[in-house]
Amino acid sequence: MLQRGSLAPGLLIAAPPLNDPNFLHALVLMVAHGDEGALGIVVNGHKEIACVGDLLEQLGLAEDASQHRGIVRVGGPVQPEIGWIVYKPDIKAREGEIRLSDGVAVTQSREVLAAIGRAEGPGTYSAYLGYTGWAPGQLEEEIRQGAWLPMPLDDKIVFDIPISERWTEAYALAGVAPAGFMSGKRGMA
Repeated sequence: MLQRGSLAPGLLIAAPPLNDPNFLHALVLMVAHGDEGALGIVVNGHKEIACVGDLLEQLGLAEDASQHRGIVRVGGPVQPEIGWIVYKPDIKAREGEIRLSDGVAVTQSREVLAAIGRAEGPGTYSAYLGYTGWAPGQLEEEIRQGAWLPMPLDDKIVFDIPISERWTEAYALAGVAPAGFMSGKRGMA
């Protein structure tokens, strides 16, 4: 596993004209960043893959899939067969938990997914398939080129802001207008 570093935990806001359709207006939750590279999950992806209930049913982890109405979204283009749960953590850590802050944790644990299927929590969560990844030094270079704006982790953006508004809200919280960021003016929003 990659080490946590200066950009993780945190958020990355994609610059408006990022020339990769995987990251158009993306907001990435940074899970790890270090000498080995970086790893994050797009937490505002619009591409829906499945219903959480259908996924739980396919994996045999829920008796009544209809009570699980959440959506599984694309978390990034790398290893789309790998699932991630981003959730509000309990006081006691769950199996495989990577706690990014008091209000945000992530895991790949099948047991956490099974707990969701049994209605044993976590209560607030989002499900993703795939992740974003960068080789050593790659993300730092992309930031220097203006492709990403790093900002501190804000739990509200991850859970409380509607998906369609997260990118814009992240820019507003960073105090930067997207057009100003790209022009180099870094103007206030």
